[in-house]
Amino acid sequence: MVKISAPGKIHIIGEHSVVYGFPAIISAIAQRTRVKAERAEKIKIKNNLYQKEVVFEIAAATAAAKKSRQLWKEGNEKNDFSCLFSFLRSDFWKRNQAMLGLIFERLKVVKGGVSLIIDSDLPPGVGLGSSASLSVAITKAIAALYVPQIPNQKINEIAFELEKLNHGRPSGGDNSSSTFGGTIWFEKGKVVPVSLPDFLQNLIIVLTARRNLSTGDLVQKVRNLEKNFRGQKIKNIAEATYKMRRALDEKDVNKVKNLINFAQDNLTELGISSPEIDGLVKEVRKIGGAAKISGGGGGTVICFHRDKARLIKLLKKLKVNFEEIKLGAEGVKVES
Repeated sequence: MVKISAPGKIHIIGEHSVVYGFPAIISAIAQRTRVKAERAEKIKIKNNLYQKEVVFEIAAATAAAKKSRQLWKEGNEKNDFSCLFSFLRSDFWKRNQAMLGLIFERLKVVKGGVSLIIDSDLPPGVGLGSSASLSVAITKAIAALYVPQIPNQKINEIAFELEKLNHGRPSGGDNSSSTFGGTIWFEKGKVVPVSLPDFLQNLIIVLTARRNLSTGDLVQKVRNLEKNFRGQKIKNIAEATYKMRRALDEKDVNKVKNLINFAQDNLTELGISSPEIDGLVKEVRKIGGAAKISGGGGGTVICFHRDKARLIKLLKKLKVNFEEIKLGAEGVKVES
Protein backbone atom coordinates (compact mmCIF):
# COMPACT_ATOMS: atom_id res chain seq x y z
CA MET A 1 0.00 0.00 0.00
CA VAL A 2 1.11 3.55 -0.69
CA LYS A 3 -0.07 6.72 1.04
CA ILE A 4 -0.08 10.00 -0.88
CA SER A 5 -1.23 13.50 -0.01
CA ALA A 6 -1.59 16.68 -2.04
CA PRO A 7 -2.45 20.22 -0.86
CA GLY A 8 -5.34 22.50 -1.67
CA LYS A 9 -4.75 26.10 -2.70
CA ILE A 10 -5.95 29.67 -2.61
CA HIS A 11 -5.71 32.26 -5.33
CA ILE A 12 -3.99 35.31 -3.91
CA ILE A 13 -4.92 37.01 -7.16
CA GLY A 14 -5.59 36.19 -10.82
CA GLU A 15 -8.49 33.73 -10.77
CA HIS A 16 -10.57 33.79 -13.94
CA SER A 17 -8.06 35.96 -15.84
CA VAL A 18 -5.65 33.01 -15.66
CA VAL A 19 -8.10 30.98 -17.76
CA TYR A 20 -7.45 33.44 -20.61
CA GLY A 21 -3.67 33.03 -20.49
CA PHE A 22 -2.88 35.78 -17.99
CA PRO A 23 -0.88 35.14 -14.81
CA ALA A 24 -2.08 34.18 -11.36
CA ILE A 25 -0.41 33.98 -7.96
CA ILE A 26 -1.49 30.77 -6.23
CA SER A 27 -0.41 29.37 -2.88
CA ALA A 28 -0.66 25.80 -1.63
CA ILE A 29 -2.26 25.49 1.80
CA ALA A 30 -1.85 23.03 4.65
CA GLN A 31 -5.25 21.39 4.13
CA ARG A 32 -4.77 18.27 2.00
CA THR A 33 -6.34 15.33 0.22
CA ARG A 34 -4.99 11.94 1.35
CA VAL A 35 -5.16 8.75 -0.67
CA LYS A 36 -4.28 5.18 0.31
CA ALA A 37 -3.83 2.89 -2.68
CA GLU A 38 -3.03 -0.72 -3.36
CA ARG A 39 -3.18 -2.95 -6.41
CA ALA A 40 -6.41 -4.82 -7.11
CA GLU A 41 -8.08 -6.74 -9.93
CA LYS A 42 -10.91 -4.22 -10.27
CA ILE A 43 -11.30 -0.58 -9.27
CA LYS A 44 -12.57 0.04 -5.76
CA ILE A 45 -13.04 3.53 -4.33
CA LYS A 46 -14.00 4.43 -0.79
CA ASN A 47 -14.57 8.14 -0.28
CA ASN A 48 -14.70 8.90 3.43
CA LEU A 49 -15.83 12.48 2.83
CA TYR A 50 -19.14 11.22 1.44
CA GLN A 51 -19.20 7.89 3.32
CA LYS A 52 -19.64 6.06 0.03
CA GLU A 53 -17.80 3.29 -1.76
CA VAL A 54 -18.06 1.51 -5.08
CA VAL A 55 -16.47 -1.30 -7.07
CA PHE A 56 -16.51 -1.32 -10.87
CA GLU A 57 -14.80 -3.07 -13.74
CA ILE A 58 -11.85 -1.46 -15.47
CA ALA A 59 -13.89 -1.57 -18.68
CA ALA A 60 -16.39 0.86 -17.14
CA ALA A 61 -13.57 3.31 -16.39
CA THR A 62 -12.20 2.98 -19.91
CA ALA A 63 -15.63 3.60 -21.43
CA ALA A 64 -16.28 6.65 -19.22
CA ALA A 65 -12.90 8.12 -20.10
CA LYS A 66 -13.50 7.60 -23.83
CA LYS A 67 -16.95 9.20 -23.68
CA SER A 68 -15.64 12.12 -21.63
CA ARG A 69 -12.81 12.81 -24.06
CA GLN A 70 -15.28 12.93 -26.94
CA LEU A 71 -17.62 15.27 -25.08
CA TRP A 72 -14.69 17.49 -24.11
CA LYS A 73 -13.62 17.71 -27.75
CA GLU A 74 -17.14 18.66 -28.82
CA GLY A 75 -17.41 21.20 -25.99
CA ASN A 76 -14.07 22.73 -26.90
CA GLU A 77 -15.24 23.23 -30.47
CA LYS A 78 -18.56 24.75 -29.32
CA ASN A 79 -17.01 26.79 -26.50
CA ASP A 80 -19.58 25.13 -24.23
CA PHE A 81 -18.90 22.14 -21.97
CA SER A 82 -22.37 21.71 -20.52
CA CYS A 83 -22.86 18.29 -22.17
CA LEU A 84 -19.61 17.02 -20.65
CA PHE A 85 -20.59 18.27 -17.21
CA SER A 86 -24.05 16.71 -17.50
CA PHE A 87 -22.55 13.33 -18.44
CA LEU A 88 -20.11 13.37 -15.53
CA ARG A 89 -22.96 14.17 -13.14
CA SER A 90 -25.20 11.44 -14.51
CA ASP A 91 -24.36 9.33 -11.47
CA PHE A 92 -22.22 9.87 -8.38
CA TRP A 93 -19.26 7.79 -9.59
CA LYS A 94 -19.16 8.70 -13.29
CA ARG A 95 -16.51 11.39 -12.82
CA ASN A 96 -14.35 8.99 -10.83
CA GLN A 97 -14.72 6.32 -13.49
CA ALA A 98 -13.60 8.75 -16.18
CA MET A 99 -10.68 9.98 -14.09
CA LEU A 100 -9.43 6.47 -13.30
CA GLY A 101 -9.79 5.38 -16.91
CA LEU A 102 -7.76 8.34 -18.10
CA ILE A 103 -5.03 7.82 -15.48
CA PHE A 104 -4.55 4.16 -16.40
CA GLU A 105 -4.44 5.10 -20.06
CA ARG A 106 -1.90 7.89 -19.58
CA LEU A 107 0.30 5.71 -17.38
CA LYS A 108 0.02 2.93 -19.96
CA VAL A 109 -1.10 0.41 -17.34
CA VAL A 110 -2.77 -2.38 -19.29
CA LYS A 111 -3.25 -4.95 -16.49
CA GLY A 112 -4.51 -4.55 -12.98
CA GLY A 113 -6.77 -2.21 -11.06
CA VAL A 114 -6.58 -0.28 -7.83
CA SER A 115 -8.26 0.04 -4.45
CA LEU A 116 -8.41 3.63 -3.19
CA ILE A 117 -9.38 5.13 0.16
CA ILE A 118 -9.84 8.89 -0.04
CA ASP A 119 -9.88 11.37 2.84
CA SER A 120 -9.79 15.15 2.51
CA ASP A 121 -9.58 18.28 4.62
CA LEU A 122 -10.91 20.21 1.61
CA PRO A 123 -14.66 20.69 1.30
CA PRO A 124 -15.73 20.50 -2.36
CA GLY A 125 -17.13 23.46 -4.23
CA VAL A 126 -15.67 26.24 -2.09
CA GLY A 127 -12.68 27.34 -4.17
CA LEU A 128 -9.91 25.57 -2.24
CA GLY A 129 -8.83 23.38 -5.15
CA SER A 130 -10.38 20.15 -3.92
CA SER A 131 -10.71 18.65 -7.41
CA ALA A 132 -7.11 19.47 -8.37
CA SER A 133 -5.83 18.12 -5.07
CA LEU A 134 -7.74 14.88 -5.67
CA SER A 135 -6.56 14.66 -9.28
CA VAL A 136 -2.93 15.05 -8.26
CA ALA A 137 -3.14 12.70 -5.26
CA ILE A 138 -4.88 9.87 -7.16
CA THR A 139 -2.53 10.16 -10.13
CA LYS A 140 0.52 10.07 -7.87
CA ALA A 141 -0.88 7.12 -5.90
CA ILE A 142 -1.53 4.95 -8.97
CA ALA A 143 1.81 5.95 -10.47
CA ALA A 144 3.55 4.94 -7.22
CA LEU A 145 2.03 1.47 -7.57
CA TYR A 146 2.72 0.91 -11.26
CA VAL A 147 5.28 3.47 -12.51
CA PRO A 148 7.17 4.58 -9.38
CA GLN A 149 9.94 6.50 -11.16
CA ILE A 150 7.62 8.86 -12.99
CA PRO A 151 8.55 12.54 -12.35
CA ASN A 152 6.14 15.02 -10.81
CA GLN A 153 6.07 16.98 -14.04
CA LYS A 154 4.31 14.02 -15.66
CA ILE A 155 1.99 13.70 -12.66
CA ASN A 156 1.06 17.34 -13.18
CA GLU A 157 0.41 16.82 -16.89
CA ILE A 158 -1.96 13.93 -16.22
CA ALA A 159 -3.71 15.81 -13.41
CA PHE A 160 -4.26 18.67 -15.84
CA GLU A 161 -6.00 16.25 -18.21
CA LEU A 162 -8.27 15.24 -15.34
CA GLU A 163 -8.98 18.88 -14.55
CA LYS A 164 -10.05 19.42 -18.16
CA LEU A 165 -12.76 16.83 -17.58
CA ASN A 166 -13.74 18.59 -14.35
CA HIS A 167 -13.71 22.15 -15.62
CA GLY A 168 -13.59 22.28 -19.41
CA ARG A 169 -10.71 24.67 -20.07
CA PRO A 170 -8.91 25.15 -16.76
CA SER A 171 -5.69 27.12 -16.63
CA GLY A 172 -3.65 24.32 -15.07
CA GLY A 173 -2.76 26.56 -12.15
CA ASP A 174 -4.60 24.61 -9.47
CA ASN A 175 -3.04 21.26 -10.30
CA SER A 176 0.40 22.89 -10.64
CA SER A 177 0.05 24.43 -7.19
CA SER A 178 -1.01 21.07 -5.73
CA THR A 179 1.81 19.20 -7.48
CA PHE A 180 4.72 21.52 -6.77
CA GLY A 181 3.52 23.30 -3.62
CA GLY A 182 4.80 26.59 -2.27
CA THR A 183 3.53 29.82 -3.77
CA ILE A 184 3.75 30.10 -7.54
CA TRP A 185 3.47 32.58 -10.35
CA PHE A 186 1.54 30.63 -12.97
CA GLU A 187 1.32 31.87 -16.55
CA LYS A 188 0.47 29.80 -19.63
CA GLY A 189 1.73 26.60 -18.03
CA LYS A 190 4.95 28.12 -16.71
CA VAL A 191 5.52 27.79 -12.95
CA VAL A 192 7.83 30.19 -11.11
CA PRO A 193 8.25 30.13 -7.30
CA VAL A 194 7.21 33.31 -5.48
CA SER A 195 8.41 34.46 -2.06
CA LEU A 196 5.75 35.91 0.21
CA PRO A 197 6.36 38.65 2.77
CA ASP A 198 5.77 37.55 6.35
CA PHE A 199 2.76 39.83 6.75
CA LEU A 200 0.78 37.81 4.20
CA GLN A 201 0.66 34.94 6.68
CA ASN A 202 -2.02 37.11 8.32
CA LEU A 203 -4.46 35.84 5.70
CA ILE A 204 -7.53 34.14 7.08
CA ILE A 205 -10.10 32.25 5.03
CA VAL A 206 -13.81 32.55 5.61
CA LEU A 207 -16.05 29.75 4.36
CA THR A 208 -19.37 31.18 3.20
CA ALA A 209 -22.36 29.30 1.85
CA ARG A 210 -21.25 26.63 -0.59
CA ARG A 211 -21.53 27.84 -4.15
CA ASN A 212 -24.20 26.40 -6.42
CA LEU A 213 -21.92 26.22 -9.45
CA SER A 214 -18.76 24.17 -9.99
CA THR A 215 -15.53 25.82 -11.10
CA GLY A 216 -16.27 24.70 -14.65
CA ASP A 217 -19.75 26.22 -14.48
CA LEU A 218 -18.33 29.50 -13.14
CA VAL A 219 -15.74 29.68 -15.90
CA GLN A 220 -18.50 29.03 -18.43
CA LYS A 221 -20.65 31.75 -16.85
CA VAL A 222 -17.87 34.32 -17.25
CA ARG A 223 -17.15 33.09 -20.78
CA ASN A 224 -20.79 33.72 -21.69
CA LEU A 225 -20.64 37.41 -20.74
CA GLU A 226 -20.52 40.11 -23.42
CA LYS A 227 -17.03 39.89 -24.89
CA ASN A 228 -15.88 43.51 -24.51
CA PHE A 229 -17.22 43.82 -20.97
CA ARG A 230 -15.64 40.53 -19.94
CA GLY A 231 -12.39 41.39 -21.66
CA GLN A 232 -11.95 44.66 -19.79
CA LYS A 233 -12.55 43.08 -16.39
CA ILE A 234 -10.18 40.22 -17.18
CA LYS A 235 -7.56 42.76 -18.30
CA ASN A 236 -8.01 44.70 -15.06
CA ILE A 237 -7.40 41.59 -12.97
CA ALA A 238 -4.37 40.64 -15.09
CA GLU A 239 -2.80 44.08 -14.66
CA ALA A 240 -3.44 43.91 -10.92
CA THR A 241 -1.67 40.53 -10.82
CA TYR A 242 1.51 42.01 -12.31
CA LYS A 243 1.31 44.86 -9.80
CA MET A 244 0.78 42.37 -6.98
CA ARG A 245 4.00 40.55 -7.82
CA ARG A 246 5.93 43.81 -7.54
CA ALA A 247 4.13 44.69 -4.31
CA LEU A 248 5.06 41.30 -2.82
CA ASP A 249 8.70 41.74 -3.86
CA GLU A 250 8.72 45.22 -2.34
CA LYS A 251 6.84 44.01 0.76
CA ASP A 252 4.41 46.91 0.34
CA VAL A 253 1.51 46.03 2.63
CA ASN A 254 -0.71 48.89 1.47
CA LYS A 255 -0.37 48.01 -2.21
CA VAL A 256 -1.09 44.36 -1.46
CA LYS A 257 -4.23 45.32 0.45
CA ASN A 258 -5.44 47.70 -2.26
CA LEU A 259 -4.84 45.17 -5.03
CA ILE A 260 -6.82 42.49 -3.20
CA ASN A 261 -9.74 44.90 -2.97
CA PHE A 262 -9.38 45.98 -6.59
CA ALA A 263 -9.43 42.37 -7.77
CA GLN A 264 -12.58 41.72 -5.71
CA ASP A 265 -14.34 44.71 -7.29
CA ASN A 266 -13.71 43.30 -10.75
CA LEU A 267 -14.72 39.77 -9.77
CA THR A 268 -17.96 41.18 -8.35
CA GLU A 269 -18.64 42.99 -11.62
CA LEU A 270 -18.12 39.69 -13.45
CA GLY A 271 -21.09 38.39 -11.46
CA ILE A 272 -19.33 35.74 -9.41
CA SER A 273 -19.73 37.20 -5.93
CA SER A 274 -22.80 36.91 -3.69
CA PRO A 275 -24.71 39.17 -1.27
CA GLU A 276 -23.19 37.27 1.67
CA ILE A 277 -19.67 37.79 0.36
CA ASP A 278 -20.32 41.45 -0.54
CA GLY A 279 -21.45 42.07 3.04
CA LEU A 280 -18.36 40.39 4.48
CA VAL A 281 -16.04 42.34 2.17
CA LYS A 282 -17.69 45.61 3.22
CA GLU A 283 -17.15 44.87 6.92
CA VAL A 284 -13.49 43.89 6.45
CA ARG A 285 -12.85 47.07 4.47
CA LYS A 286 -14.44 49.17 7.20
CA ILE A 287 -11.61 48.26 9.58
CA GLY A 288 -8.96 48.94 6.95
CA GLY A 289 -8.55 45.41 5.67
CA ALA A 290 -9.00 43.62 2.37
CA ALA A 291 -11.07 40.65 1.25
CA LYS A 292 -11.74 38.81 -1.99
CA ILE A 293 -13.16 35.62 -3.35
CA SER A 294 -10.80 32.75 -4.02
CA GLY A 295 -12.47 31.30 -7.08
CA GLY A 296 -15.97 32.72 -7.02
CA GLY A 297 -19.65 31.97 -6.77
CA GLY A 298 -19.54 31.56 -3.01
CA GLY A 299 -17.30 29.43 -0.86
CA THR A 300 -13.91 30.77 0.20
CA VAL A 301 -13.10 34.42 0.88
CA ILE A 302 -9.55 35.40 1.78
CA CYS A 303 -9.40 38.18 4.36
CA PHE A 304 -6.35 40.27 5.22
CA HIS A 305 -5.44 42.91 7.77
CA ARG A 306 -1.99 43.91 8.95
CA ASP A 307 -3.37 43.50 12.50
CA LYS A 308 -4.43 39.86 12.51
CA ALA A 309 -5.91 40.04 16.00
CA ARG A 310 -8.22 42.86 14.94
CA LEU A 311 -9.37 40.87 11.93
CA ILE A 312 -10.10 37.81 14.06
CA LYS A 313 -12.07 39.97 16.51
CA LEU A 314 -14.24 41.23 13.63
CA LEU A 315 -14.83 37.76 12.19
CA LYS A 316 -15.87 36.45 15.61
CA LYS A 317 -18.26 39.38 15.95
CA LEU A 318 -19.74 38.58 12.52
CA LYS A 319 -20.10 34.92 13.59
CA VAL A 320 -18.67 33.59 10.33
CA ASN A 321 -16.91 30.28 9.79
CA PHE A 322 -13.22 31.15 9.51
CA GLU A 323 -9.88 29.35 9.62
CA GLU A 324 -6.31 30.53 10.00
CA ILE A 325 -4.19 29.06 7.23
CA LYS A 326 -0.56 28.44 6.41
CA LEU A 327 0.49 29.44 2.92
CA GLY A 328 3.24 27.81 0.85
CA ALA A 329 2.58 24.21 1.89
CA GLU A 330 4.55 21.27 0.48
CA GLY A 331 3.31 19.81 -2.79
CA VAL A 332 2.27 16.23 -3.48
CA LYS A 333 4.23 13.74 -1.41
CA VAL A 334 4.46 10.17 -0.22
CA GLU A 335 3.31 9.89 3.40
CA SER A 336 5.14 7.63 5.81
